[in-house]
Amino acid sequence: MSVGGYHFVTGSFTSHRSFLPDKEYGVALDNFVKGCSDMLIQNSKGQILTGKRNVHPQPDWWFVGGRMMPGESPGVSCSRLLKRELSLNIAADRFKPLCFNSMVWGMREQEPKANGTCDVNIVLTVQLSEEEASQIVLDPKEYTDSKWVAPEEMLEGSYHPALQCSVRSLLSAA
Repeated sequence: MSVGGYHFVTGSFTSHRSFLPDKEYGVALDNFVKGCSDMLIQNSKGQILTGKRNVHPQPDWWFVGGRMMPGESPGVSCSRLLKRELSLNIAADRFKPLCFNSMVWGMREQEPKANGTCDVNIVLTVQLSEEEASQIVLDPKEYTDSKWVAPEEMLEGSYHPALQCSVRSLLSAA
């Protein structure tokens, strides 16, 4: 079952994004829900890659992914993030939409940290070849470790409910 995954562009659009200083980004986080594209990445055995993040809002086992940029489709965002976070070049059309989650976090990386942040994450799936999986290089600014986990193990373990919900969606789509 797919949640859609369409990306509509109405009219002419040019992104005017810029890097916000931490103080301004913190104010933005206090006022907007951030859109993220996160991935359930599978290997040829059907296992799912999880990364041990070292930054808030989830410094624990989590999806690979992150903030979408203005104008990006979820697939393009995933392709960009996979290159940055795992050093893999995967075409945007290989990502398939799966589900979405709404999350409220009590902490965030940016000051004031205790203000937390709110995200909507669009979860997409992609299956890697054995060769692609062997070429993964973690971004040390984002992750301290990674591991391949069987979907059933993720459902039974102490993983975040958003990960478990997304895995249930993956299993029901099969």
